[in-house]
Amino acid sequence: MYPTEIHEPVPQRTSVRYLASPYTITTALIAVNTLVFLAMVASGISFTQPTTLDVFNWGGDYGPATVGAHQWWRLLTSCFLHFGIIHIGFNMYVLYQIGPFIEVTFGRARYLILYFIAGLAGSVTSIWIHPNSVSAGASGAIFGLYGAVFGFLLINRRTLDPVATKSIAKSAGIFVLYNVVYGSISGTTDLSAHFGGLIAGFLAGMVLARSRSDKHQRRAPYQQA
Repeated sequence: MYPTEIHEPVPQRTSVRYLASPYTITTALIAVNTLVFLAMVASGISFTQPTTLDVFNWGGDYGPATVGAHQWWRLLTSCFLHFGIIHIGFNMYVLYQIGPFIEVTFGRARYLILYFIAGLAGSVTSIWIHPNSVSAGASGAIFGLYGAVFGFLLINRRTLDPVATKSIAKSAGIFVLYNVVYGSISGTTDLSAHFGGLIAGFLAGMVLARSRSDKHQRRAPYQQA
């Protein structure tokens, strides 16, 4: 689950708000993931290549334990664990790239909902497809954020600037395609978690984008000509 970086173009209509936002949720998520990784390293686990047993002991997702022993909390804890500095480095950099766009577009509360829904969906898909493998990483959640981008663009396709819409969709599409190709070549990348998070994020993104749009319409001031 090793995503790579992508630069999201800023829609012209929201550029000021985008650049001015403090990105509280993005910063907090990166901080939590980083602190968990540092805690693992401080406990004696390898900085570059933690073993599957190490990650499992810290809460990695593993079918016989998650489902067999009813340790359902692993579906969540595994989203904050990583297999070394390269793994977390890629994931956090990508989160840094896409996070602010999601935070501005959906709002902080919906951002968190999207992140956790996608992360949990990725974990569930992973143990369904690979029940006997230990999996971990924020990739499912991050793919879900890109899925939410597609959902948002689909719902708002008639009101957004067509140029900005095309640019954002192209960037997100390149990210997804690149990681599918890379994951197919790499023997350690869990594509099932990627797709699980992507689909869940897309569906949740459509629902939350619609509800946010409706909420803004209800709050619009009444004006009489």
